[in-house]
Amino acid sequence: MKSVKQLHHLNAWEKNTLPSSSLATSLVTATGIDGLDGVLPGGGWPKGGLVEIIVPDEYTDALSLVMPALVQLSWQGRWIAMVAPPCQTRARLFTDADLNPARVLQVNPHPGRSALWTAESMLQSGNCSVVLAWPNCNTELMDRRLQKAAANGTALGILIRYEGLSVPPSGVDVRLKLDVGAEGRVVYLVDNQGETLSGAALV
Repeated sequence: MKSVKQLHHLNAWEKNTLPSSSLATSLVTATGIDGLDGVLPGGGWPKGGLVEIIVPDEYTDALSLVMPALVQLSWQGRWIAMVAPPCQTRARLFTDADLNPARVLQVNPHPGRSALWTAESMLQSGNCSVVLAWPNCNTELMDRRLQKAAANGTALGILIRYEGLSVPPSGVDVRLKLDVGAEGRVVYLVDNQGETLSGAALV
């Protein structure tokens, strides 16, 4: 564990702090999890794409699916932004020994601004490699806006939604469903209407 844990806030984030050379050019980022890359279209997390991870409840740890990629990206110069994260998520990020805390940004929306509006702004800024959000609603129109923002900013957008809040149709690029059963944790690739596709991986 690092001796110094650093938490940046929105007022510390400036658009002109990063050189253009810090922008990665690959189309996907490897998940770092055996089997999961094979489930994802393109073989990894899509750069410039929007991913929805559907979980049964607030106690299911979806962050573990993206943590290896977050560790990798945290050393590449751009921000990892968390928009209004749950308390347990903040604690998890800053206890990972390999994550660079100097590149993690917690963003609390201004009064009158929604978390999704804030996520949209962060995605399209060009300064974030990843933006994570935990929306409490689901609209295809908002998903499309976030998808466009991720593409414009060459960022990976991650939406973690509880199962009851994920209502098709969805406007995201990739939808994953995380289930916990007798065999352990299983990730399924689902389509925009919520139907399970062929891909599945134990994680």
